[in-house]
Amino acid sequence: MPTTFDSNPTRPTSPASPYLITYALISANVLVFLAMVATGISFTQPSPEQVFHWGGDFAPATLGAHQYWRLLTSIFLHFGILHIGFNMYVLYQIGPFIETTFGRLRYLLIYFLAGLFGSIVSVFVHPHAVGAGASGAIFGLYGAVFGFLLIHRRTLNPAVTKSIGKSAGIFVLYNVVFGAMQGTTDLSAHFGGLLMGFLVGMALVRPRSTIQ
Repeated sequence: MPTTFDSNPTRPTSPASPYLITYALISANVLVFLAMVATGISFTQPSPEQVFHWGGDFAPATLGAHQYWRLLTSIFLHFGILHIGFNMYVLYQIGPFIETTFGRLRYLLIYFLAGLFGSIVSVFVHPHAVGAGASGAIFGLYGAVFGFLLIHRRTLNPAVTKSIGKSAGIFVLYNVVFGAMQGTTDLSAHFGGLLMGFLVGMALVRPRSTIQ
């Protein structure tokens, strides 16, 4: 259940300053998915073997064959249109807030470090499964939100803190419950990304004046 954030709690965004990183990340994910489909891979349900061929995370290859690059390539791969559609919609919702709050470079660091750590956790927890998806990186962005709120809990307007924290909390709780019920969702990557995003978010948060 995606949640909507106030994408810029401190200043308006002009047409001359779009959310370039958010749009670039979404574009990269979509282009990779379209390239997979163009080669004949299923639009709705690619097989684990097909995703592995494109760089999916799989312990025997990632760790056994030292193909560590799979830890990052896997975060741009998805198991079908529903998988990528949900992830990109959520990224579209949370990305502008992170881009405005942390800045573009910090945003990228949070995204990739969270995605990387999510993949690392996943490959150890599920060594016999092919892992893929941007969920770990996206959960990392929500972790960064919690880190931001913790660091600035005394300078933020309480109403803003409550609103943002509630939205982020609902998203995380819903996805954990839904993922547990579904049984096929890699919650280990989600939790790994969330934790790393929280830690990196606290480390990279920028000084801010009180948000009204």
